[in-house]
Amino acid sequence: MKAIQIKKPYEIEMIELETPKITKPEQVLVKVRAFGICGSDVGIYKGANPFATYPRIIGHEVSGEIIEIGEKVDSLKVGDKVVLEPIEFCGECYACTHGRHNVCKSLEVYGVHRDGGFCEYMVTDQSKWHKVDDSLTFAQAAVAEPFTIGEQCNSRANVQEGDWVLITGAGPMGILAHEVAKMRGANVIVSEINPKRVKAAREMGIENIVNPSTDNLGEVIDELTHGEGINVFFDGTGVQSVIEEGIGYLSPAARFVPLAFGDKDIPLNYKTLNKKEIGVLGTRLQYEKFDNVVSYLHEKTDLIDKYVTHIFPAENYKEAFETFMDPDTDAIKVVLTFD
Repeated sequence: MKAIQIKKPYEIEMIELETPKITKPEQVLVKVRAFGICGSDVGIYKGANPFATYPRIIGHEVSGEIIEIGEKVDSLKVGDKVVLEPIEFCGECYACTHGRHNVCKSLEVYGVHRDGGFCEYMVTDQSKWHKVDDSLTFAQAAVAEPFTIGEQCNSRANVQEGDWVLITGAGPMGILAHEVAKMRGANVIVSEINPKRVKAAREMGIENIVNPSTDNLGEVIDELTHGEGINVFFDGTGVQSVIEEGIGYLSPAARFVPLAFGDKDIPLNYKTLNKKEIGVLGTRLQYEKFDNVVSYLHEKTDLIDKYVTHIFPAENYKEAFETFMDPDTDAIKVVLTFD
């Protein structure tokens, strides 16, 4: 089978491997049909992902079709259109026994700690795949995993109806965090300095989109919230000055959720945090969000078709990565496909 592997930073190629076989009765064989490029994949390519080891077949935003099942598989059948839940966890550590297996101390993510889905076939336990509506294309279905990240960060922040939410960065995660917050009944303001992304955000229905390089974000927030301030702040930039400014807009009893890892330590003002009793909540991957996402994903195709800006055949992986990484790109989500 064909697979896209990063041998070491800045060295990516398509290789040939043996097609995997089912070896346990609970396993399924999936023909991979589509997979999205994530910022973490780029981090692995650039040697900037602290969790990755090499060589690595990347990819965790994966959709495909069940083509063979083990004798004890009871949740899926041949022909099912499925998406990958790309994490493995121990089930025994403190996090796992307290309902937080997404931060298991022995966590392994497909495409990061172990080989992922940028390949023609995968064999895993049946529990790692979720059936999606047949009306979805494989490229559309590959957006399921990013949607679960949007669900997770909104869950961590306990976004509620009527909340005012600020999202800095209208990138792939900022857009889906916005969509999920709106589904929860929140009011959302998105801040983005890239004109192409501002334009794309408007086309995806984001009404309160502000370019802080040309508009006064503080004045917009003050006007829209009637001076109350922001109740939830999602930062997708990892930039200290942006975070400091965003925290300054927070109301008492607000929540701050950093979406980006950042490339250095970022100090926070304890006086502000404690005076307003602001909650600082990390977010990583997702916990039990797939069932919810696949229940509504087929209703989001209008958004998804704008969100997936580029689709390439897998053989054009270098062009796909260059498109996604171009600083002047208009790409939001780039998806690769196998026939």
